[in-house]
Amino acid sequence: MTAQKTLNRAFSQFDSCSTLKKDDCELQVNVFSHVTNEETLAGLIRRAKDQSALMIYTLSDPELRSKSSKMCELSAVHSVDLMGPLLDGLSYFLEEAPLGTPGGDDKIQRQDPRKAVLSSSYYRRIEAVEFTLKADDGSAPWLLKDADVILVGVSRTGKTPLSVVLAQQFGLKVANIPLVLEVPPPKELFDPCIDSDKVMCLTINPVELKRIRLNRLERSGAKQLEETGGVKTATNYADRNYLMRDLKNARDLARDKGYTEIDVTGRAVEETASLISELLTQKLAAKNIEFEGWVEEMGGYVDALATSAKSEGKD
Repeated sequence: MTAQKTLNRAFSQFDSCSTLKKDDCELQVNVFSHVTNEETLAGLIRRAKDQSALMIYTLSDPELRSKSSKMCELSAVHSVDLMGPLLDGLSYFLEEAPLGTPGGDDKIQRQDPRKAVLSSSYYRRIEAVEFTLKADDGSAPWLLKDADVILVGVSRTGKTPLSVVLAQQFGLKVANIPLVLEVPPPKELFDPCIDSDKVMCLTINPVELKRIRLNRLERSGAKQLEETGGVKTATNYADRNYLMRDLKNARDLARDKGYTEIDVTGRAVEETASLISELLTQKLAAKNIEFEGWVEEMGGYVDALATSAKSEGKD
């Protein structure tokens, strides 16, 4: 009932469907619970497509949630994922992967969710999230050789939240390394065993980066004053000249090493994650390399895309 309660609250923000004018609202809401398999999910998406409906879902299973997003996109069904962003945020905050089991049913809540039968995809995601949290912010450079993807970039380009989404939604082991002008990257990044195709350099518009860094400084200002006994300390963190040199340093490294540059300006974290997964698929397919388990999961999506292309007469 989570989605229905949230939807009712949302309706109150629209004059045509507010509580006072509920009888005048032309929208019909259908609620479907206990959606636990891909077949049921696919049927609901087909129904939503036939009725030109908006699909809102609160799926706890990360595999079903990912497939729902992909199937809705392929079917041109507008959808809203209420649970995914919340679970991703909590996973990062708590440094713990969610169980991925349904919790809305009273009977299910009385059971120990750890005793539920979980898919191999679930355990792969758990392992990926644990790896990603260990390798966050350059804290474990010795893990770079074991990463499926390595994110590098200057401060405030969203490396950590992007890493968590890649691990949670795609089961990828992600390491991220901050690039700082005064500090050389860890030597492990340049080890011959590191495939440059797996390294993504995040860049951003300098105006947007300055805005983000200024906000960061404002939020941390009170804490800095407290730690320095009320004495303000100078910083060039958001200085335009320093910022431009910071970005240039990152781009120069990407060009020298053959890393893929990805501009995150104006992109949602989920959008950037999808882009990276597609790029990795293309790059590794060209080398006949597969991530264990990951390509298997993406296989259904690739097959669906191929079927869609054939139906449109494309080769």
